[in-house]
Amino acid sequence: MESGRQQRMGVVYTQMETISRRAVARNRRASAPLTVVQHTLLTFIAATRDCRAIDIAHSMRLNRSTVSRQVGDLQELGLVEIATAPVPGTSRGQILVLSPRGRELLESSTRANQRELERRLADWSDDEIDRLARGLQRFNAVDDA
Repeated sequence: MESGRQQRMGVVYTQMETISRRAVARNRRASAPLTVVQHTLLTFIAATRDCRAIDIAHSMRLNRSTVSRQVGDLQELGLVEIATAPVPGTSRGQILVLSPRGRELLESSTRANQRELERRLADWSDDEIDRLARGLQRFNAVDDA
């Protein structure tokens, strides 16, 4: 028999899995033009100065070959480009930047995701949203420590 804590953890896990599954399904629709993976990578590249594929792999704890393949796909789609300037202080690595099309699709995808979040939280009070935000910040801070 599971303890109360184990049951609670099971509920949290199931809810997080549902959020992830729904995000994937939502992003398959036309209103969110990027997949979850594409959105995540483009967001990271846009937010990371002098971003290289190795930076993505390290930050997301992914295999370099996986990131290389995903970045290659983004390049083929015309969403990511290689910057012309080398990485400062080194001769290694290529700096990744969003193409104008990549930036446009990321903005569109972000708007679609934000609209969905606003829809889901429409009847929540400000205090409930604040508690959710604090809980998520605390949850995500564990990896930052």
